[in-house]
Amino acid sequence: VGLEVPKVEVRFQNLNIEANAQIGSRALPNLLNVARDFFERILIGLRILRPNKCGLHILKDISGIVKPGRMTLLLGPPGSGKSTLLLALAGKLDYKSLKVSGDITYNGTNLSEFYVRRTSAYISQTDNHLPELTIRETFDFAARCQGASEGMAGLSTSNIGKY
Repeated sequence: VGLEVPKVEVRFQNLNIEANAQIGSRALPNLLNVARDFFERILIGLRILRPNKCGLHILKDISGIVKPGRMTLLLGPPGSGKSTLLLALAGKLDYKSLKVSGDITYNGTNLSEFYVRRTSAYISQTDNHLPELTIRETFDFAARCQGASEGMAGLSTSNIGKY
């Protein structure tokens, strides 16, 4: 098509993201807790009751650089904040319910002044496997999406079963 892919360097420094969360049995979504939360919000709104939530650090003092033209692998255990970091870098965090501090810049421009959607996309981690494809065809499709012209042709097939 002749379009050049934008080259954007993303830097994040001292990124902190904190949420207010219910702890213990109140965190479980059941009918009793939903009713309690509903009435509690009314009483808090009327200033009869003070909020009883704990600050939960999702990310604490995270810094890094994502270089243009490279694939970057983000690894961590469940609940470590990987998705939250990616949402922050894509400019898709819900700032109303989270406390965010630190700096995110795109080619030196602050997140508030940069239109992220023109240069990046966030695809959620929902994995929709097409049942019509074999595992081999799924890997081949993923490789082609990442730019491999021959798909799986250059990769070892010793670990890929034929189903």
